[in-house]
Amino acid sequence: MPKVRTGGIYSGDIMKKGILILMLLIICSCFFSCEKEMDPIYADSLNDGTYSIEVKSSSSMFKIIDCQLTVENGSMTAVMTLSGTGYEKLFLGTREEAGNASDNDFSYFTETADGRYCYEISVEALDKEFSCAGFSIRKQKWYDRTLVFMSDTLPDGAFKFNAVPVIIIVSAVFVVILAVVIIIVKNRRKSEPASRCR
Repeated sequence: MPKVRTGGIYSGDIMKKGILILMLLIICSCFFSCEKEMDPIYADSLNDGTYSIEVKSSSSMFKIIDCQLTVENGSMTAVMTLSGTGYEKLFLGTREEAGNASDNDFSYFTETADGRYCYEISVEALDKEFSCAGFSIRKQKWYDRTLVFMSDTLPDGAFKFNAVPVIIIVSAVFVVILAVVIIIVKNRRKSEPASRCR
């Protein structure tokens, strides 16, 4: 029994092409999203300015309720406000390193109008884990914390335009379209009846 044809292309072939295109788009989107999560974001990727950003902490005892990130001249600093008032000072590093550091290496709290403690620290990169030790006022000892500044919480205007991902995406779409066109043309040629010699 002959196959049913629609517009010169078999319906089964259309479904296969649709599935292929969908799979390629899913793979491309996963690739770009995973790459974004893995790659740290440095100051040269951001416009100068001050932006609100969320900070992920490894401890519920070190909760950041507000953070203002300032980007200026290729460097980043952050003013973090904690939910509690238990830490006298912070150190960028481990508690062991903090024990051997000088007083100039510490970031002491400043009190806000509503009684919160905030600290100013330098930020090497976003989307990258780094150690931050906090000195407990009550227990008089250092505690290790791990922080991550989340780039996906920045406003769109914070990022400089990067043409490379756009070029890659456009190229990938072009390749997919070209492959589909080639498949369609080949199938149409196969479906055409062979010419008979007279």
